[in-house]
Amino acid sequence: MDARQIKDEGLKLYREARYEEAAAKFVEAQQAFVAAGDLKEAAECINNRGVCWRQAAKFDEATAAFEEALTAFQGLNDAMGEGQVLGNLAALADSRGDGKQALELYQQAVVIFEKLDAQDYVKDTYTAISKLQLKQRNFMGAIASFDAGLEQLDKPNLVERLARKILGGGLPKDDAPKSVDKPEE
Repeated sequence: MDARQIKDEGLKLYREARYEEAAAKFVEAQQAFVAAGDLKEAAECINNRGVCWRQAAKFDEATAAFEEALTAFQGLNDAMGEGQVLGNLAALADSRGDGKQALELYQQAVVIFEKLDAQDYVKDTYTAISKLQLKQRNFMGAIASFDAGLEQLDKPNLVERLARKILGGGLPKDDAPKSVDKPEE
């Protein structure tokens, strides 16, 4: 079985909620990817292992895996991978009841995703921040974060357009007037 097949088996086990078995498969896949010289896929397997451990409520194992994945992605200069791991670390912090750390990690992920112009990831991260703020009973913050996520949408559907109107966010990007004199960033 090659590395990709092993990873796919891990994903299958994960979807079946067999998290510990999936984590073991991701270790096997990681080793196979390293042997094949594909360090990015190896780093993704480490991150996947962390997700498995978080789902299994084995938070120490999840932390170790995410920290290893973060180091691997940073070593590869893979900002997208780094942002994804930060988001996973934020979700883990939330699972542990550390909302303050979760918010800080989500915000770090947003900065990375914005630099990459990864609108879907920015939107999803703002949605996660909004949910976290709702749990913290920070209703105005939750609305502002949700609205910031909606701003990322180029082609919002009807429900998303209505949400933007209700929240007072104005027109979606496609309908907004285009400025010719945009400042350089």
